[in-house]
Amino acid sequence: FIFENMRKLLLIIAGISLIASCKQGENENKKAEAKDAVLPYLQGTWVMTDYINELKSTGSPLQSSGKLTGIVSMTINKDVAENDSLPVPGSLNNHEGTSFNIILQQGANEHQLKTDLADNSTGNYYEIGYDAGKDTSAVLIEYNKDHKEVGKHYFSKVTGPQTDDSEPYGLQYMANKILLAGLYNATDDAGKISTVEFTEDGLVKGVEGHKTYYIFTDFLGEGDGYKIDELCFDEQTKSQKPYIFQIKKDTVLLYQAKENAERTKLEQGALKYTLIKK
Repeated sequence: FIFENMRKLLLIIAGISLIASCKQGENENKKAEAKDAVLPYLQGTWVMTDYINELKSTGSPLQSSGKLTGIVSMTINKDVAENDSLPVPGSLNNHEGTSFNIILQQGANEHQLKTDLADNSTGNYYEIGYDAGKDTSAVLIEYNKDHKEVGKHYFSKVTGPQTDDSEPYGLQYMANKILLAGLYNATDDAGKISTVEFTEDGLVKGVEGHKTYYIFTDFLGEGDGYKIDELCFDEQTKSQKPYIFQIKKDTVLLYQAKENAERTKLEQGALKYTLIKK
């Protein structure tokens, strides 16, 4: 009798173990399916599409900066996924670094994955997916605490050349690409004519021997007197030189950047360069 009960108990344990093993295998398969179905479309660095469109429209980082709220850029590398999640570094409000995790579980549909990104003040949460239109977009889909969709935030993929000295892929790269990248016929304030080249990855040729340029796009920490469209050649070096710029269709105007005596405001000085795109 004792042996018979032990045999039954062992059979029950074996059955439970088999079921648990099957469920674990099923879960692993679901994770693999979700990962393979969505992550290949999300591979890369992404920048908020609304901001890109605003930059194209205004030609002004300052005028476009109102679009920079929440996650504004992110980098997704499917090869760093571990267990149930994949860490995603990004930029919050274009002012500070942040990160969230993609959870390797299907979200509301087969094109979406769950994340741990949430707004604690509202209870809203996000899933991530893709829109395979003419140009594939990454999408953060926002849901309220009642699990109803309340918004979609689209991101465009960063593409373009890079070298060892390049600005890394991200929002800054896209600002370069949209606003300045290209060849120009340049005339300086002395009437000298030359050719100037700005690359998408932040390099410059033809301006007083400068090698790099940096467009300022973050205005959150600036006083009102310093909120102006500005770029700097060779930033954070002994040869750094700032200019205030204006973009008018195919023409870029570079003005002397002057700080007032009280050091409370950056003022537009004399026109130093007129650049006309070739």
